[in-house]
Amino acid sequence: MRAFLLALAIGSSLAAATPSLAQTLKVNQNLSIDVTGFSGDPNILPDLVTHIEALNGGRVAAIAFHNVAGAPGYAAIVLKDSDVRFWRLDSPTSDTVELTGASVPSWMLNWRNQRRAAAVKDAKVSLAEAIRTAEASQQGAPAVVAGIARSASNPTSDVQAYMVGILKDGRLKRVAVNSQSGSPIQNPEALDW
Repeated sequence: MRAFLLALAIGSSLAAATPSLAQTLKVNQNLSIDVTGFSGDPNILPDLVTHIEALNGGRVAAIAFHNVAGAPGYAAIVLKDSDVRFWRLDSPTSDTVELTGASVPSWMLNWRNQRRAAAVKDAKVSLAEAIRTAEASQQGAPAVVAGIARSASNPTSDVQAYMVGILKDGRLKRVAVNSQSGSPIQNPEALDW
């Protein structure tokens, strides 16, 4: 359960990276990611989301670049049927993509994470589309992390959104995209991260 919460924290919080710089970024109070080796290509995350969804027929709820012990790669949370799957992809560009997966039935999630999973399944906009929208809103700056916002689990929240972490001008830029309309949200700081 803790692994799921940490993995969702990756996807629903923000970080950014610059190409060829060793950099560890604090995603939230519980988690940091190492973005050493991130290429800075703005197409990598959305293309990888599309690739993962084509491979297994599920929906990607969250994805992040993360260098683990010197091995650059991507962590993803995928919802398929009634399972939540956790994947590590070693390379988005090679002919063979190695997947390491683990899964948990969605009924084992706490109520907040069940609501977040439902928000992903009910979203009219895919995570890949949301990432492309966020990157375009920042003149093609690359995303390094994206996922459903924590506010999706808030029963009083009217807005369901994806949060995307963008690098722009060497600084972190938070971009929120409405998961129903696909429109950027003007004040992403108002959402619960």
